Amino acid sequence: MQQTPELEQEWDDFTRSLARKGRSAATIAIYRKSFDSFWGWAETEGVTDPADVTHRTINSWTDWMLTQPARRGGRIQYDVDPETGARTERKVSTNTLRIRWQNLRPFFSWWAEETERPNPFDRADTPAIDEQPTPVVSIDDVRALLHACNGKTFINRRDTALVRFLYDTGARVGEVAAMTLDSWDRRADVVTLAGKTGTRHVPISPSTGEALARYTRERKTHPRARLAAFWLGPKGALTEGGVAQVLYRLCDRADIPRIHPHQLRHTWAHQMKTADASTDDLMALGGWKSPQMVTRYGKSAQIARAHDRARNIALGDQL
Repeated sequence: MQQTPELEQEWDDFTRSLARKGRSAATIAIYRKSFDSFWGWAETEGVTDPADVTHRTINSWTDWMLTQPARRGGRIQYDVDPETGARTERKVSTNTLRIRWQNLRPFFSWWAEETERPNPFDRADTPAIDEQPTPVVSIDDVRALLHACNGKTFINRRDTALVRFLYDTGARVGEVAAMTLDSWDRRADVVTLAGKTGTRHVPISPSTGEALARYTRERKTHPRARLAAFWLGPKGALTEGGVAQVLYRLCDRADIPRIHPHQLRHTWAHQMKTADASTDDLMALGGWKSPQMVTRYGKSAQIARAHDRARNIALGDQL
C-alpha cells in the first residue's frame, strides 16, 4: 500500500535505522503491515502527519480495530454454529490487536527520537492480552494426522515429513515455507530457519530426518524438482497458505478438529516446557527474543503442571 510521499520518506528513513540495527526483512515487512493499517485508517480521520498523532489517535485506532473482521490470507473468517450452520463474522482477536499495536510502536518511537517530540504511544492505552492459552494438540491427534498420511506417493511422503517437522521443531509457518534444499544439513540433522527474528539452526529427531529423507528422494520425481524451495505443491513452492491447507485436509481425513500450523508451535513449546526445557533453551530453539513470549507460549504447560500438582495434593481427599 503506497502512502503519501512524505510518509514514504519517513518510512524509508525508519527502515534505514532498522537495517542498521540488524532487523530482518521479515521483521520490517511485519512493521509495514501495521504502518499501512494505521495510516490507511488515519487518512479517513483526516490525519496524515505524524506530528498530528496523539495518544487519543492511537486509542481511536485501537477501538476501530476491535470492530474489524478477522482475516486470514485476506479472507474474512467466520464462526459456524454447529447446530444451525449459521455463520457469524469473527472479530479481530485481542492478541492480534496487541501485536499490531506493538508493531506500530517502533515507528513512532523512532520518529519521536528523531524529531524530539512526544511519543504518542507513551500515554496510549496498551491493549490487553487474552491470557487463555492456545489449545494444545494432543499426541493422539498428531498420530491421527500421520496415519492420514499413510502411503508411498509424493503427497504422502511430503505430508508425513511436514507434520513431523512442524511438531518436532515448532517452526513458524513462514519459516517452513521459506526453507530451501540447502536448509537441511543431512549429516548433522540440523535445519537452518530464516524468519522474522533472523536466522537460527534447529536440530531434528532421527524420525523426522528419516521422513525428510524419504520426501526428498520422492521430490526428485516432481515436475518442479529444480526449484530451490524445499516444500513443493502441485504448482510449485508450497506457500504459507498451502501448509495450512495440507493440515486442514489431513484433519478432515482423520476426522479431527482442524489444526492451524501455529497450534503446533504452541504444542511444541508446551511439550518442551513439560520436559523441563529452560527459557533460554526455548528462546534459542523457537526464535524468540524475549522471555515474555516464551512465558506466553509455555502457559499451557504451566497450567497443566498446576493441575497435576493439585490432583497429587488432593486436598478434598484429606477431609
